[in-house]
Formats: sequence, C-alpha cells, structure tokens
Amino acid sequence: MRRSTAPFLLAILALSGSAPAWAAGFATPTSVTALSEGGATVADGQPVSSLGDNPAAMVFFPGNRAALEVLAQRPSYNYAGPGGSIGAQTQTSILPNLFYSHRFSALPLSAGVAITSPYSIRDTWAPGALGSNSPYLKNSLRVLDISPSVAYLLLPDLSVGVGLDYYQTLGGHFGPVSANGGGVGGNFSLFYTTETLNAALSYRSPASISAGGGHLDLPGRVQAGLRYRWTKAFATELDVDWTDWSNAQLPYYGSLHWKSSLAYRLGLSYHLNQDLALRAGIAHEGNPSRSDAVGVAIPATSSNLAGFGLGIGLGPWHYDIAAAYAFSGSTGLSAYTLPGSGGFSVAPGSYKASAFTFGAGISRSF
Repeated sequence: MRRSTAPFLLAILALSGSAPAWAAGFATPTSVTALSEGGATVADGQPVSSLGDNPAAMVFFPGNRAALEVLAQRPSYNYAGPGGSIGAQTQTSILPNLFYSHRFSALPLSAGVAITSPYSIRDTWAPGALGSNSPYLKNSLRVLDISPSVAYLLLPDLSVGVGLDYYQTLGGHFGPVSANGGGVGGNFSLFYTTETLNAALSYRSPASISAGGGHLDLPGRVQAGLRYRWTKAFATELDVDWTDWSNAQLPYYGSLHWKSSLAYRLGLSYHLNQDLALRAGIAHEGNPSRSDAVGVAIPATSSNLAGFGLGIGLGPWHYDIAAAYAFSGSTGLSAYTLPGSGGFSVAPGSYKASAFTFGAGISRSF
C-alpha cells in the first residue's frame, strides 16, 4: 500500500455516509473486529472479515484468506406502562459468520463471499404482560445474508467492489404468524489506501422478503469511514453511519413506523507486537423510532455502545475475541393496537433496550 499526498476528495465523500444501527434492536454486528471497535471498521481492510463491510478492500491482499467467526448476543427489552414495568423474555442468539476471498495473481481482481447474520430478533411477551388482556407474543427471527462479490483495482491506491446479497430468514415467527422466505439486494463499495490513511464508502440496497403472508423489509444503508495510522502500531477510525429504516416492516405487525437514523463510531487498535493487538471502540446511535413506532415488536431507542477485543497471532493462524455492551435511555411511544387481537391496544409507555454480545473467530491467509 503506497503513500499518497491528497486523498481529500474521497475522504470528504466518505464522511457523508454510514452502517447498520445496532441500537434498533434488530441489526447485529457482523464481525468480531467490528464488535470490538464499536462498528468503526469499514475502512479497515486488514481483517479477513472486512469483506462483510467493504468487499472492495480484498483486492489489496494476495492469495487466499478465510475466516470463521461466531457471535453470541443476549438482548434485554423493557416496557413501562400504567401498570408498571415488565421485561420481555429473551434468549441468546448464536450468529455464525464465514468469509473467504481469493486474489487472482495475473489480474487486478479478487472474488469472495461473506455469509453473515446481520439481523436478529428474540423476544417474547407473556400473556397479560402488556395489559390484563394482552395475548402471547413471540417475536423470533434470524436473517442470513449470503453475499458473493468481486473487487477490481482501478488505481494503485483505489479499488471498487460490487456484490449480491441473498437474504434468507430462519426461525421467523411474529405473534401468531410463522414467517420464512428469501429476498435479494445488492452492494457497492470503494476503498482508498495509503501508508497512513484509509478511506472507504459502502452502500447496501434495501431488500424485501415475502414471508408469512406479509413482508420483511430490510433497510438501505451507507457505511463510510476514515482510518488513520498514527504510527505502525496505533490506528484510529471514525465512521459516520446512516440507515434508512423508513421502509422497515415485519410480518403480522406491518410497518414499524421508524425513520432514518445516524450513528457515530470511533475505533482504536494498538499492536503491542506483530502477534498481539488490542482493540476498543465506542458508538452513539440515534433513535429510529417515531412516536407511533411498534415497540412490542422491536423496542428501538437511541443507545451508546462500548466494545473491547484482542487479536492474537499464532503461526499461520490468527484468533480474535471481543465483547460489547449496548445500553439505551428510554423512548416514549403512543398506544398501539395489535393486529387481529379484537381491538386490544398496548397502552402508551416507555421502552428500553440493551444487548451484550461476545464474539470469537479464527482466520488464516494461504
């Protein structure tokens, strides 16, 4: 990666964009490195898992690279209404991710695939929890994203990536409705690198999945960031993220009545030596809820996130571990009438959400 004197045009472009808002209680981190650095990794092409955030970066690395990662996330949701405060029953979600890329030796071209779990819901409201006549509500879903992509080196310091996103829902269940199906989207990315500065921009299109007689509509989003290497050992990254939740909807509930939101992320990495790296990150994510949002489906609030992680090299293998905690304030929502409930309305109240996530991964270049 060569030094360049003026990447300012791309840097300005990068600061106008963004990544998924974990605060929504729906989107999840898709790599261990992102988990440890508060999601500020779209301009960090070094980890193999960067393929999931920005496919354009893979063309800068020779040969083959592969990684297997597993994230475990435990959310917590709370509703406070006229009858007091109650928490939803939640479960831990296990989210495996797989990454592979190959750089063609005779061409300025790479091909790869990322299999990630970018969205997850696991909450249940017991009968009577939301009011004396409220029904049993189970909300369960994991979305699998199978994303093949290619990256091409336009200039010695600049690459472009394009890819397909095939989404498949697993274990979909909302209220009385079982909901599984598939849908297609696409992605586009740019990656610029010098000896000291990386700049990146990544766009993923909206996607609609027909499931359970309704639709699961996923948001369009932009991810962007600048990563600066102060020394060979120490680097920081700033990302500004935007996610268009305005089209978000679920089977049974219909539109979630959300709006687009911004997130600001800061990631740090420090290499103690060539085999040990420390990572940390913080993020603030805006509230996507409007006042009439469907809080009983997915409580969405503004939140703050802190993460920490380690990267460990042992011979040809590299291991990563990370943990992060996201916690929110409360958001007040108006009354909501449950579909098909004979007119039962959840009273106006406030919602809180939080999540603890742990991740571990193994990768190798060969």
